[in-house]
Amino acid sequence: MSKSNFEGCQEKNCTIVHFFTIKCITMRIKKELSQNKKNGVKKASYGATTMEMILDAACAVFSRCPYEAASIRMIAAEGGFYHSLIRHHFPSKASIFEALSKEGCEELREANKSWLKELAGLGPGAALSLYLDRYIAYYKSHPETFRIIAQNIPREDAQSIPGYDHLANLLAGIREDFEKANILLLDRETSLRFLESLHGLLNHYLGSGATEARLLGFEPDSPDYLNWVKETVMFIFLPVLEKSLNMEV
Repeated sequence: MSKSNFEGCQEKNCTIVHFFTIKCITMRIKKELSQNKKNGVKKASYGATTMEMILDAACAVFSRCPYEAASIRMIAAEGGFYHSLIRHHFPSKASIFEALSKEGCEELREANKSWLKELAGLGPGAALSLYLDRYIAYYKSHPETFRIIAQNIPREDAQSIPGYDHLANLLAGIREDFEKANILLLDRETSLRFLESLHGLLNHYLGSGATEARLLGFEPDSPDYLNWVKETVMFIFLPVLEKSLNMEV
């Protein structure tokens, strides 16, 4: 086979692969939209659904790899689609991480607001126990969010990462929500120290749970490890709450 024929075959094969990849993605999206319609879910646009698929794949990749180590090709491989499809919706890896950070942080903060409403009328022990139950349950259903935070926030150059503001402002937003809920009888500086320490420790134990669990002799994400996390946080923070927590009835 001549060189020109060989190159022509390569180009033809790439075109065929690209065609069938896009076709498979289209079939997956149509199937999802059809299933949503059967389940009474509000219909989403083709573009919106494709973006959600890309973000789901990106979430899996960024939860395993720091920002610099991840790539668009890795995201494409994770989602099973051609990387050019990603570039049609997101011009860069930075724009993907920015969108992912914004979505994850907004969802976690909204969940946190709902948990605070449940604490009304509870004593310090019951309130902290319930809050930790909700926080750990959220981790179990959204582990990637905590792993992305653990992969990217504890770094000297974290501010250079796209979407850093969303991650960094998440804790500030949670502190603001605690203040509005009027839960802690602490001055501003002490409240800041308490909440930073509480969520910093929780996010570390959960986001870096695979390492921490093995060091302690647990299986990662096992009930025994997650119970240990709750008991440890209760042991450290409950004595402070017993002196400062003011629950509104």
